[in-house]
Amino acid sequence: MSSRLDRLLLLLDTGSSQAIRTTAAKQLAHLAAKTVRRDVAGDEAVDAAKAAASVSTSDIEWTELLAVVSRILPYLHSKSIDTRQAASLAIANICTLVPTWSPAPGLSTDDGDVNMVAPEFPSFSVSDLITSKPLLLASSGKEFTKLASFASAADVQKARSEAMSRLGLDFLSVGDDDIAGELDWSKELAGESGPSSSRATPSEIKTEMEAKSESDETVVVKMEIDPPSPSTPAAPTKPSAPAPPAKTTKKEKGKPKEESPVPPAADATAEDGNAGMSARERNRLKRKRKPGNSAFVAAPPPPPPSARYNTAAASQTSNKVRLVAKAEPADGEDSSASSNAQPGRTEEKVVVDPTKGGQVDPKDKASGAKALEVKDGAWIWDGLVRVLEIDLFSPAWEIRHGAALALREVVKTQGAAGGMQSGQSSAVNAVAHEKWCNDLAAKLLCIFVLDRFGDFVSDQVVAPVRETASQTLASLLLHMPHRSVLHVHDILLQMIKQDFPMPPSAGGRNHIWEVRHAGLLGIKYEVAVRDDLVSESAENGTEVLRGVVQAAILGLNSSDDDVRSVAAQCLLPVASNLVEQLPEELEHVMVVLWNCLAGMTDDLSSSVGAVMDLLGKLVSFERVIEILANPNSSQPLTVLAPTLYPFFRHTIKNVRLAVVKTLHSFLTVPNLPRDWISHLFLSLLLQNLVVEEREDIRSATLQAWRTAIGIVSQDPALMQSMLSQFAILEWHEIVMSPIGVKVPVSKFQMPTTADGEQVMSEKHNVDKHMLNQDLSLVSVDDILKTRVVSTQALAILMSSWPAETRDTMFGDILKYYAGSTSMLQKFLAAIFVEEWAHNTDATSDTPTALISISPLADDLGKTMLAFLESNSTMSYYELQLPLGILMADCTALMQGFVNQCKVPASKVPQVPQVLDVNGDQPDAFTIATASEIAERTFKQVKDTLGRTKRKELAILEERRRKILAAIEAYGEQKTQHDTRVSAAFAAAVISLRLPPAKLSPIIKGIMNGIKSEGNVDLQTRSAAAIASVIEFCTQNSLQQPPGKITQNLCTFLCNDEEVTPVFSSHKETFDGVLSFKPSASPSKADKDTTGTGASSPAIMHRGAKLAFQQLSLKFGETLFDAVPKVWDCMAHALVEVYSAKDVEDMPDDQMKADPGVGQSVLDALTVLSTVVPTLHESLRPRVKELFPCVATALRSRYAIVRQAAARCFAEICNVLTVEGMHFLVETIIPFLGDPSLVANRQGTVELIYHIVQKLDMKALPYVIFLVVPVLGRMSDPNEEVRATATNVFASLVKMVPLEAGLPDPPGFAEELLKRREEERDFLSQLLDGSKVVPYTIPVDIKAELRKYQQDGISWLAFLAKYQLHGILCDDMGLGKTLQSITILASKHHERAERHKATKSPDAVHLPSLVVCPPTLVGHWYHEILKYTENLRPVMYVGTTRERTKLLGKLKTYDVVITSYDVVRNDVSNLMSIDWHYCILDEGHIIKNPKTKLSKSVKNIRAQHRLILSGTPIQNNVLELWSLFDFLMPGFLGTEQSFNERFGKPILSSREAKASSKASEAAALALEALHKQVLPFLLRRLKEDVLNDLPPKIIQDYQCDLSDLQKHLYDDFSKSQANEEAESAVKSSGGGGGQKHIFQALQYLRKLCNHPALVLKNMEADEVQALVTQFSKNTAASLRDIEHAPKLQALRQLLLDCGIGSSPGLGSGENAKDDLLDDATASSGGLAQHRVLIFCQMKQMIDIIEEDLFKRHMPSVTYMRLDGGTDASKRHAVVQTFNADPSIDCLLLTTHVGGLGLTLTGADTVIFVEHDWNPMKDLQAMDRAHRLGQKKVVNVYRLITKGTLEEKIMGLQRFKLNIAQSVVTQQNSGLSSMGTDVVLDLFKRTSEDEDAAAKKKKQKEKEGPVSQKSLLDGLEDLPAEDEYEGLDLASFMGSLGR
Repeated sequence: MSSRLDRLLLLLDTGSSQAIRTTAAKQLAHLAAKTVRRDVAGDEAVDAAKAAASVSTSDIEWTELLAVVSRILPYLHSKSIDTRQAASLAIANICTLVPTWSPAPGLSTDDGDVNMVAPEFPSFSVSDLITSKPLLLASSGKEFTKLASFASAADVQKARSEAMSRLGLDFLSVGDDDIAGELDWSKELAGESGPSSSRATPSEIKTEMEAKSESDETVVVKMEIDPPSPSTPAAPTKPSAPAPPAKTTKKEKGKPKEESPVPPAADATAEDGNAGMSARERNRLKRKRKPGNSAFVAAPPPPPPSARYNTAAASQTSNKVRLVAKAEPADGEDSSASSNAQPGRTEEKVVVDPTKGGQVDPKDKASGAKALEVKDGAWIWDGLVRVLEIDLFSPAWEIRHGAALALREVVKTQGAAGGMQSGQSSAVNAVAHEKWCNDLAAKLLCIFVLDRFGDFVSDQVVAPVRETASQTLASLLLHMPHRSVLHVHDILLQMIKQDFPMPPSAGGRNHIWEVRHAGLLGIKYEVAVRDDLVSESAENGTEVLRGVVQAAILGLNSSDDDVRSVAAQCLLPVASNLVEQLPEELEHVMVVLWNCLAGMTDDLSSSVGAVMDLLGKLVSFERVIEILANPNSSQPLTVLAPTLYPFFRHTIKNVRLAVVKTLHSFLTVPNLPRDWISHLFLSLLLQNLVVEEREDIRSATLQAWRTAIGIVSQDPALMQSMLSQFAILEWHEIVMSPIGVKVPVSKFQMPTTADGEQVMSEKHNVDKHMLNQDLSLVSVDDILKTRVVSTQALAILMSSWPAETRDTMFGDILKYYAGSTSMLQKFLAAIFVEEWAHNTDATSDTPTALISISPLADDLGKTMLAFLESNSTMSYYELQLPLGILMADCTALMQGFVNQCKVPASKVPQVPQVLDVNGDQPDAFTIATASEIAERTFKQVKDTLGRTKRKELAILEERRRKILAAIEAYGEQKTQHDTRVSAAFAAAVISLRLPPAKLSPIIKGIMNGIKSEGNVDLQTRSAAAIASVIEFCTQNSLQQPPGKITQNLCTFLCNDEEVTPVFSSHKETFDGVLSFKPSASPSKADKDTTGTGASSPAIMHRGAKLAFQQLSLKFGETLFDAVPKVWDCMAHALVEVYSAKDVEDMPDDQMKADPGVGQSVLDALTVLSTVVPTLHESLRPRVKELFPCVATALRSRYAIVRQAAARCFAEICNVLTVEGMHFLVETIIPFLGDPSLVANRQGTVELIYHIVQKLDMKALPYVIFLVVPVLGRMSDPNEEVRATATNVFASLVKMVPLEAGLPDPPGFAEELLKRREEERDFLSQLLDGSKVVPYTIPVDIKAELRKYQQDGISWLAFLAKYQLHGILCDDMGLGKTLQSITILASKHHERAERHKATKSPDAVHLPSLVVCPPTLVGHWYHEILKYTENLRPVMYVGTTRERTKLLGKLKTYDVVITSYDVVRNDVSNLMSIDWHYCILDEGHIIKNPKTKLSKSVKNIRAQHRLILSGTPIQNNVLELWSLFDFLMPGFLGTEQSFNERFGKPILSSREAKASSKASEAAALALEALHKQVLPFLLRRLKEDVLNDLPPKIIQDYQCDLSDLQKHLYDDFSKSQANEEAESAVKSSGGGGGQKHIFQALQYLRKLCNHPALVLKNMEADEVQALVTQFSKNTAASLRDIEHAPKLQALRQLLLDCGIGSSPGLGSGENAKDDLLDDATASSGGLAQHRVLIFCQMKQMIDIIEEDLFKRHMPSVTYMRLDGGTDASKRHAVVQTFNADPSIDCLLLTTHVGGLGLTLTGADTVIFVEHDWNPMKDLQAMDRAHRLGQKKVVNVYRLITKGTLEEKIMGLQRFKLNIAQSVVTQQNSGLSSMGTDVVLDLFKRTSEDEDAAAKKKKQKEKEGPVSQKSLLDGLEDLPAEDEYEGLDLASFMGSLGR
């Protein structure tokens, strides 16, 4: 059963996003904290909610809390860092929510307090640890070794001691001997790991059986009849011990030796179970345990390693099934080898004893976390900390990391009372606490020294274990007394200094860098959390600070980059202390920092950033500024700042960002000298903008540039002297370099030293591709971004330039570039002017047009306006290259006629060799020339060839096609250039506020940019410009342009058919949910389309969307007043069409008459959904006016209108969440259940689909309103609704566990809150079966229902209530028919009563249909009449004429009973009727989905569908798919996907040689399938629910082949057919082989039964010769019993049963023993046992009847039931046999007699033959072992040794294993069925999951090892943010500092 805890743990492990994992962690904490505190609810402030520090809480409550904690612990071992972090977050939240534990005060005595001595810090030698202890690396290479498990606190202590001993840390184990030994750790981690934790708990824990077997001498094993499976495992006769650890001596000392079960134990067990057996059985069991007897079935093999629950040791109260073992092999001996030594006999017998209970259940999850419990009065978290300490020393770095994470959180919040004890005085507790702190600190310091693991993130190394351990130590230091902190501090300094001899492993170095790194990490966190250590008021505080500074300086001087980095970080927290307390050290520190930077010539140095951060912080102090400003105490900034210049283009991006920020910090300190700002510095900043591809670095550089220019501009003279016109011109040349042309590097300024020497520190040129303009490696969009931001920088410079010389300095440059032939130069010149204008507006107090104060601006504006108004086309410099390529291609094309086609050169026109982009020169090559050559000229020359040279012409035609494509691309490129130049010019003109004669050229240029600009940044600039145009119009009272512009924007917005479909193309589509069709593409409105094609619909839509965003930004709350057309475009069409309320279909009628109306509605919905997110908050409430219109559109009969309305309203809900969701719940959701109109249901479910996709976590508070309505639609008659609802449900269920405890969202109406509580109550019944009120049967049932039957009826009623369907797969003989009849009678009665009261159309009378095998039709009819009075049944069987007469009357009956054959033939009639229930008895008959029968049954329409089958899986899991395809189509996906996910992995594990990976995949697939189908299966076994049902004993009776059979078998074995038959058995199970293989298998099966079955086609004399040869009797006949050992065995068994015995034919001594105790019960000559004899073939029944009964046992009375028995008479045969005890035997075929019949008159079942399908045999044997049986049932299976029959039995075991893995009795009633698991099931895999699965499958393919395969096998590198929490800032933030 999946509880809420299970689901939260699953989300913790597999949550798709960090938000989901975090929310799950919080919910887990609330769940755990509620056991201790009752006031935990929601996310209220923890401080306000926390109880007092000292609380009174019962042990039980703490135990429940620790039980939850123990369920979280295994996730700390996960390989996924996300899982480990989420688990630690859950523990952190738990520790925060619960009260802080503090000891109860005790009696204190002054004497005791005075004499308390402070504990000593554990002896600790860094040098010893470094030189002689093992290291902790990434792993020990034993990842797959089973981890140690803890059965008691003593085991925890042993593990701790062992870990310390393994690492040579025995000195840390002192004081650990006082742990209580009675705690049980294994029960909580092994027993409680349920479905959710099984896949993510790397720490394997002992099972109960393993734990108990260590101390129990007698092992009585609980076992199933059938072979083991992951869900219902059998047990090996000897429990397998866990894998031993590397050192076992200590661990095994004193441990009782495990012993195998011995005969006395088995005897004792057998005696315990004999109470329910007859005297004959007791005698038989005694005798069978003697050596030499062979009628025993072999013990099944041990369960696979992947089994979920190992079999537990049995006790007197829980023993379900007994394995009576005769003997066991000695220790170490393979039991299978032992059994194989004597193949002639089997060793055990399986006895199913219902008196001893039922299925082996998983352990109780509420047992509590005893291993985490502590002694009375001890610190409650001590047990948890001790377990985490063990993991802290694990060889696997992930486990160490997880332990450190959890320890950090526990110690941080709850560590203040660590080690204390209630009842002790405060002084005693203070000492105990200090000792605890010292011990834990010592262990953490050991990790510092021993850990060597480092991980790479991006361009730097992270040590996750050491960093997290440092944070844990810092958390501990918060609670430690001052003297203990000083001890830790001294040890950390030892790690840093390492002034002792190094071991040889150090490689000759004088220190080990990892240890120094760890020591510095410890110092960094130590000084951050304990600033009192270094404060001036603290004792020796200044000296401690001096030690920290010296350690940091030592680290900064280190050659290791990571050490330098953390050394710099050490001084960050104490920077202020350093400045105040050690001013004399400042100069030294600054010198070291500058030298550190100057010495970093390696371009991979990642420590530069940390050093620069420290520099940036230090320069904020006045004293440091004085040092920098004083040339006597420091080098001037004119020398120091250039030290940073080489890092501007460092390889590591973080360094590049740090250098910009550091230099910017120098600029922002007012008192620092500014004389270091130079032309070089500004040049480097500008160059940074030109070549930097990262947006964050460009932004920081632009900010630094703006600040620097602002400083320089304060002194105009300095500015003009620093920046000459030549320098500015060079900058412009760099920025204006055309795209595709190398950037002029010669004009770049290179960093120089103080002496003027250039610094070439970089070994790798990170800007090579950008400088070379390699467009194959650098995108045009990236180049444009750098050029635009560089132009913005130059515009800032111009805006800050002195006004009197500005025009002179920049005028010629701007005019030149504005008139350039280069597209980029013209474009950037326009952006320059626009930015200049914007900067002027931003700095002026009053809005003044730039043209009024700058003649240059006026001239440029007029020039640009003239360009726009001229509407002339021009060519651009950038087009020369493609035109030159075209010229070369055209030349080659013409030359091809000469070279290939041999046309005289004089007849081929010459291609001009002079390029003319503008087309002005008369004889030059232009684009028109290219078109002429490719079209007319090519055709003319080609025509001169006639029909010759076809091959050569084909080549030339291909060249011509390429030229035409290049001409088209040239045209597109020119159009793009025109668009960019026109849009930029128009934006510049409008920014200058130059009044044009006409606005149309400006609007056209900008609108073209919006419509066709592929670059989103440039398109955004055009969108902002059009907003400025509209603002210009409104300011100048121009009414017409804004309206037209808005209308055109709406047209652009609706031009993309993927967003706004064409109504006329979909007007014939009424049915369906278009958003959920596989072929439907999601909305691409948000797609970042970068295509350059003109008027691309997606680009146009995006441009219009950006324009509306800019309009909202520009006008804000006045948008609708300033531009009223916006509201009209949004609302007019909707109000116009949907305002009428009188006629529901009127809008659809309008659309039908005029498709334009439908298109206007679609357009309005698109505009509405686009504009709403951009609106000012004050305007959004007005959108609520349109809610009713959109809701009406959702119910349109046109599918395309419903889709558009759903998308629109989901977007509205994303913005107006409270109002939209309130309207959804109140007004729209009710239509989801509308039975009359499918369009209403389709529209509503489509809306919910979009809301879930769009809102995601924002929908969390409303999930409760959506789950139940959507759940009901998963069984909707409409397939589209059903599929969409299933998909939506899959998303909703993930949120259900997170919804509980959430605070009410703002604006929630009171009635909605009340309704939410009602929905929660309703949903809780679905989630928790124990809350469901047992169903009260409203009609009289004439039978006494047992409790399990009442539970089954309640389950069926539960399914009906929630519109679900299921399979009642109770064990054979438990009354499935009676339960079905009861629910039919009840639901028919309820429906009739409801119709009588309400006359509701959904309550009219509907008949129910029961489909069953022909044998059972009469049985169903009589059972209904027998048990009910309100149902009128009818049998729809007989001839076609008879059925036709009944057909018209079927609706008048309550229950129609028919057979599968009739359904197949009459499906066209039956599918036209609406049925209330459709019940398939023995529903596994439709297991093959491809048969006509299955297809026919699935066409039946019924409100409730139910399958009855004791064996829903018979051969393979694919059969289950077919059954669910009838119940809930689509629930298990398509047949192909189901086969890929479940079928193939499971079948691949069948072979004995299957790999471990295949076995694991099979186990996972079985588990997943079991979980998915569990809620819809109800399974109870007889031994679970029928305590009064006697046992069923299954025994294999082995027979030897007769001589004649051996001869025939050997002959066959030598043939080719034998090999084919053997392979068929191994591969396909005999069912799917070719025809001749099947015949060979049948031959062998018949031969095993009787040689007469295979010799019937031989000549009589040949047969007689064979018989004579192998018979002792010369007059022998083939039909003699001596040739058929099975007949002999059958005769013996019958004689043993007292059947057929006569005075002349004794039964033998054994038979006498068997029947001795039963003789007194004999009466009237009747045998005490009656027998069912099952055969596969009717011919074998004939042989038994003729050759055995009539010839050898004439006194036997018998009946027959096989295919020859008329179907209408079969029920009578059954009744006669049950009623007449004088009938000894009933001969049956498994096919006819093995289903559905009740034959409790017999108590013995004999199988003469066996089916490939084990379920058929099980079904058959349970004809006798079922309700009503009073005797022990014996089942004998006659098996011929060493033949095909043994292989059949092996195949049966495999199939049985699979079936029992999926269908178990785990779902045995509403209280245990796991109804909440329903919420985990309806899941469709996402594209990401499918891609991941495909990738995983690809990796698993075997093949030769190649470089690519090696690379594919590598794990993905960690994401850059993987360790984002491992920094000082995040940690201090968690402490609230």
